[in-house]
Amino acid sequence: MSSIGWLMVLLFFPASLGLGRQIIGGTGLAFQLLALAFLLFSVEQTRMAIVDLEQIAAVRQQVQDRQAQDDRLNHFYRITVSTIVLELIGFYTAAIWLGWGAVIVLLSQVGFNCFSNIRLYPSGVSPIQPWDTSQRILVLAADGAALILVSLWMAKIAPLWMAAGILGLAIAFGIIKYIVPSKKLF
Repeated sequence: MSSIGWLMVLLFFPASLGLGRQIIGGTGLAFQLLALAFLLFSVEQTRMAIVDLEQIAAVRQQVQDRQAQDDRLNHFYRITVSTIVLELIGFYTAAIWLGWGAVIVLLSQVGFNCFSNIRLYPSGVSPIQPWDTSQRILVLAADGAALILVSLWMAKIAPLWMAAGILGLAIAFGIIKYIVPSKKLF
């Protein structure tokens, strides 16, 4: 694993342990299901932080080899780092106050998906590709749905159903991303 990978694991791991503690010591099934959903999400976001930062480094090297630095890449880097910082704040907060931490994490995802306008393909001929809003609409809809469910969970409106819905979204996301061969949606 790269130094970027180790750094991200070291940063995210304590928060993930805190979420694990929330699962074990949680008060009620609704609380435990929500904690499990965000534990799964913290593992995925750790992986995505590693992937994004490693891709940025690889594309930066390619761009420097060919031409002047691309402003789109710098913008994407700033958005990625900002998102990682907000995710860390959210996951650490969730280890103490599950609902508020979940809201912070989800808002970081909405921000990333609203403001990142490129995708990186380090091994491609053109490593920086535009990523239009129309291509992100399903991801933004899922982020919005999860944010609504967490808000309803916090308001104690059918908390078990809301937590189960969020866990279902997390599992569906994992299935679509890692089991279904097409990765075009994410």
